Amino acid sequence: MQKTVTLRILLFVAGLILVPSLTYLVILFARGYRPDPSTKTISPTGLLVATSNPDGAQIYINGTLLSATNTTTNLSPGHYEVEIKKDGFQPWKKTLTLEPEIVTRASATLFPSVPSLKAITSSGAAIPSLSPDGTHVAFIQSTQPTSPRLYLLDLTESPLGLINREPKLISNLPANWRVANLIWSPNSRQILVDTASSSAYLVDTSSTTSTLTVTSTTLANWLQRQTLLDFQKLSTLSPILVETLATSSASLVWSPKENKLLYTATASAYIPDILKKPLPGSNSQPQQRYLIPSRVYVYDLEEDRNFSIDEGTVPTPSPSLGLSLPKKSKTLAASPLLPTTANAGWSWFPDSGHLIKVNDKQVTIMEYDSTNPTVVYSGPMENSYAFPYPSGKQVLILSNLNPSLSSQPNLYAVSLR
Repeated sequence: MQKTVTLRILLFVAGLILVPSLTYLVILFARGYRPDPSTKTISPTGLLVATSNPDGAQIYINGTLLSATNTTTNLSPGHYEVEIKKDGFQPWKKTLTLEPEIVTRASATLFPSVPSLKAITSSGAAIPSLSPDGTHVAFIQSTQPTSPRLYLLDLTESPLGLINREPKLISNLPANWRVANLIWSPNSRQILVDTASSSAYLVDTSSTTSTLTVTSTTLANWLQRQTLLDFQKLSTLSPILVETLATSSASLVWSPKENKLLYTATASAYIPDILKKPLPGSNSQPQQRYLIPSRVYVYDLEEDRNFSIDEGTVPTPSPSLGLSLPKKSKTLAASPLLPTTANAGWSWFPDSGHLIKVNDKQVTIMEYDSTNPTVVYSGPMENSYAFPYPSGKQVLILSNLNPSLSSQPNLYAVSLR
């Protein structure tokens, strides 16, 4: 009897010691602590989450093959050169800093080494123009003896996953018209067909009706509407940041997810540190908070980090429409309605994590922190047109691949997946 009582007491005491100890060890393990044979202690590690699109790519850490995506691994705190490679795709490479007990992500979008092309038009295309929401492209088709015609191409995926739809005729334009520009309304519902003369067509994309209108009046209304939209977005930012952007930047372009800003500095300035509380596992790439005129930058609103991505030219400020910032004397110009070469030609990719640019008949996509610039197409192109599909699976270009057979360029979809 005495032995039974003693055994129960020993088991109870052992439970009081072992259960909390094991619980504590499990918590340490979950936080990334691992045994370190060199010091014979339990040391904190950083957690590296490596993913790729497409997955199944090889992961190299400091040149040594570690595993394949998608995977999670524990590494000692420090700097690592991470490479993600897959046959048939261009490699991804970045230097990452792992901190104790912090999750660091290596998210690689891999682009094919040899992309394929698919013809979207066969009877010619001219003056393609991307809608502000990035879902449609309008273009002109003019074949003699017919009059110019306005077409609309839907870039979104169908419910069945199809992304190469047939262009839709939305308006027959007057004969002998020389179309100069296709200008979208801020809500992507109307198109102003501008000509070299003073008249223009206002086309509703949801119908086939067209209205002869005055270009200057319509553009002024659209510019004011765009200014209001930009003003509403900027009102959510820190007043200090808004003041800096208002006095020292131009050509502001919001990312599709509205979590980043692309802009060009027009004057020297400094973005104060810690406009918001730092997030664990934030982008560890070097940032630049001192603004240099003509430099192109991307500001990450979520992580409060500012990256210098390219060298551009100081843009000419657009005229203000008189919408002042709250309690400020400064004003911000509206986003441009016409395509421009501002921000050194960079524009947003649909995922808000990449930028796209056309230069010297090459289409380049790079990450928003200026790492991993990747040439996804190199060849004949017309007027530097390159419009990404909302899915990010293709890029639409204007090209004449066979000038000996036709003098007119056509639209082609360059596959990225």
